[in-house]
Amino acid sequence: MEQMSVHYGSKRIGFDLIRRERKTLAISVCPDLRVEVIAPNEAPTEIILEKVQHRSRWILRQQRQFLAWMPKPTPRTHQSGETHRYLGRQYQLKIIKGQDDTVKLKGGYLEVQTNYSEVKKSLAVWLRQKAQTRFQMMLTVAHKKLAAYDLPAPTLRIRKMNKRWGSCTANGDIILNPELIKTPSPCIEYVIIHELCHLRHRNHSKAFFGMLDAILPDWKKRKERLEKAEI
Repeated sequence: MEQMSVHYGSKRIGFDLIRRERKTLAISVCPDLRVEVIAPNEAPTEIILEKVQHRSRWILRQQRQFLAWMPKPTPRTHQSGETHRYLGRQYQLKIIKGQDDTVKLKGGYLEVQTNYSEVKKSLAVWLRQKAQTRFQMMLTVAHKKLAAYDLPAPTLRIRKMNKRWGSCTANGDIILNPELIKTPSPCIEYVIIHELCHLRHRNHSKAFFGMLDAILPDWKKRKERLEKAEI
């Protein structure tokens, strides 16, 4: 594999070049924004660069689409009375002075019993634990729903991302942003299925959207709801 690049205006587009026994050249933009070019063994380098250059606008558009999944966090002070979201519902924060770190939902309140200086940390740990449990359950159910596609069983990873709700690695791991637990369940399911579809189709091709349409016909409404979600 070789690392190469072309320029489109002021932007540099780096890509991984893989040569194989094949007749045509294929360009893919992966969910992690990496560009992969698979070319015939005998293809001249200058021809490869020329074709990638010709597709530069499309490559940048694909990368922008992946980057469009940007959480919009609301600044928080973590004081009693402040509102926080969990699974799309809004809860009022209630801080109780205590030695034990406990967080629980009680009616319309999100009760945090801890030292006042540890409220943010305690809440973040609780949300991450909830995210790990619920995301794994939903991923297992979604994977079974896609059984006809014979997709490999993915490994779930939880990772805070500033610009992404989720991603799919080249190894087939599904990475989800813990902030997603603050959004409604239908939005979480949409992100999970979106990433599962990337196990079959690495970029946002017609085949990818065709698969997404077949599995989740209302995905556009869920996507729009997610884009408007407050966290």
